[in-house]
Amino acid sequence: MRSTQMIKTTSKKAALAFLTSSVIAFSPGASAQDQDESITSNLSSALNGWSGSAIIGATTSSGNSDTSNINGSIRLTKTVNRWDHLVFGTIFKGSSAIVVDVIDPNTNDTVVDESGNPQRTIVRGDNSDRLALGYQPKYFVNEKTYGFGILDWEQDEPSNIDSAFRQVIGVGHRFYKDDSGFLSVEIGIGNKSTSLVSGDDIDGGIGYLGLNFLNNITENVTFNADMRSDFGSDNTFVELGLGVSFKLSEKLALKITHFTRSNSDLTSSDDLLNSSSDSVSSLNLVIDI
Repeated sequence: MRSTQMIKTTSKKAALAFLTSSVIAFSPGASAQDQDESITSNLSSALNGWSGSAIIGATTSSGNSDTSNINGSIRLTKTVNRWDHLVFGTIFKGSSAIVVDVIDPNTNDTVVDESGNPQRTIVRGDNSDRLALGYQPKYFVNEKTYGFGILDWEQDEPSNIDSAFRQVIGVGHRFYKDDSGFLSVEIGIGNKSTSLVSGDDIDGGIGYLGLNFLNNITENVTFNADMRSDFGSDNTFVELGLGVSFKLSEKLALKITHFTRSNSDLTSSDDLLNSSSDSVSSLNLVIDI
């Protein structure tokens, strides 16, 4: 009889303990804590594993003309199983002030003062003002071939681009990747919407072509060449980037870069100095992240 009572008492204690733990586990406070821990864990997982580089450069000059320029870019990559993720951003900011002769708008002749000397004035403005952001995921079908997408946005008012948004899907192929470098080619289709500072906006389908080449000339010297182009019935865009980097340490390098960008049919007829192409050459500091 006493044994039966002990068994019943033990069973009641076990049941009570189970109910208590269940109430605690499914209480709102515990659920919120679990959710917070889950969100923190997911956020930590999303932020971990990224690597890449940041580039910073600046120039200034004074005298007959005053100019100042700053440029920077960042590229971050992360690999998860068959997926490669690339996030990138670029900024070019530049201003200038130059002394020019005053021109009579009626005769196009130089305006002179009472002594016969030409009158002069200072013209100030932005010679570059570009901001670009983008994301490119890749899914490798095998070791060399992959599908990709591109979402990017840019603003470049001196080039008559108030904003441009592009979406591309396509196929890429990496011909080789080893200690000497790599070579990959991409082709795709998509859509591009461009709002112009002056003129009619452009929105339509595009084709896309990209090429990325890198060669490790020596252990400390690297050459890269990158080309990307999108082309449609209303506009053709081409960007070519060349660079030579000299490794200073494990985390730092000096890099000489040259970029040429060309956009057809985007120039403003109101700006006589507006050109369909821009070129930038600079010496930059590269920081590995």
